[in-house]
Amino acid sequence: MPPAAVPAEEPAAAEEEEEQQTKGLPALEGLVVGSYCHDVLLRGGRVVGETLGGAAAFVSNVLDAASPPEASFSVVSKVGSDFAYASAPAPERHPPLLCPAPTTSFHARFSDAVASAHAPDRQLRRVNACDPIYPDDLPDRRFAYGLAVGVAGEVLPETLERMIRLCRAVLVDAQALIRVFDAEGGGSGAAVRHIALEGTPYARLLERVAFLKASSEEAPYIGVEMARRRCCVIVTEGRDGCRLYWDDGEARVAPFTAVQVDPTGAGDSYLAGFAAGLLWGLSATDAALIGNFFGAAAVSQIGVPTFHPKMLQAVKQILEEKAIQRSSPCINGTTFTFQRSDKHDELHAALQEAARLMCEQQQNDTATDNCD
Repeated sequence: MPPAAVPAEEPAAAEEEEEQQTKGLPALEGLVVGSYCHDVLLRGGRVVGETLGGAAAFVSNVLDAASPPEASFSVVSKVGSDFAYASAPAPERHPPLLCPAPTTSFHARFSDAVASAHAPDRQLRRVNACDPIYPDDLPDRRFAYGLAVGVAGEVLPETLERMIRLCRAVLVDAQALIRVFDAEGGGSGAAVRHIALEGTPYARLLERVAFLKASSEEAPYIGVEMARRRCCVIVTEGRDGCRLYWDDGEARVAPFTAVQVDPTGAGDSYLAGFAAGLLWGLSATDAALIGNFFGAAAVSQIGVPTFHPKMLQAVKQILEEKAIQRSSPCINGTTFTFQRSDKHDELHAALQEAARLMCEQQQNDTATDNCD
């Protein structure tokens, strides 16, 4: 397993990071690169929801909720003057850059059939595309970790390469690398499809990436057996949990039960939860439990989910009890531990109880809405 990339020399680190390092505590600032979007959900030709979307929104939502108290992160995202969700929690805390182009927008069309774990009934079309994120758009300082979470081709190869230089460890969502868009089809937008990763300019960067996440639908396009020799590959499998693959091993990680309402953002929420687990000092296989938990939480609501305070309090308490000392968290070093710890089953059981709280709150909210 290759170590996480050691960044090339960049301009001097920020004074705050230097001060923290002199105290023996590494700075835990992350860098999230990807779009905020407008999402329109249609079922049977009828609009059933219009929400804030984009990986940056879902990732920020989970990192804000689940990261340890000493961690922070910056978001680089672009929107147009038409952006409708500037006052939503994620964009308000992590404002985007304003561009002349319209905000990236997607239409997600669902059939009337019941969705499966991987929502194959969803047809995604990009209606508008904002400007890409260029290397010079990134802050000129070092970061403990980076998340490349493009959804519309906005994370350019040269931007990902600069992220790798700036960040001690980079986690990448495969959709940022393998999505392409067919010609615009009038008002219906451009159809989204996938291409093989090996034929893209991103392939040469894989050996400098720490983790690559793909859905089970995307996995055939990344070539798991090839990719696992360069970095750790995570394949999410919806209601079946996820699998991790590294050069000399693999692991299956159990799921959490959820009532699926909208699958949008499940993978983004998974990756952010996984990163948060690493920040708490968990091994990769243990951190995948946190990813599965927040992926399940995301599908239970339309749009960017709202996490109940009691549920979050329970999760934070679990992580405080189960996580190892964070003086040198895995994500802030140059190597990672992949195997499950002896606390893995305890962690899963405790999170199952938190998931039960989440389901109960969802049922209570539904009952209240019906009464109203």
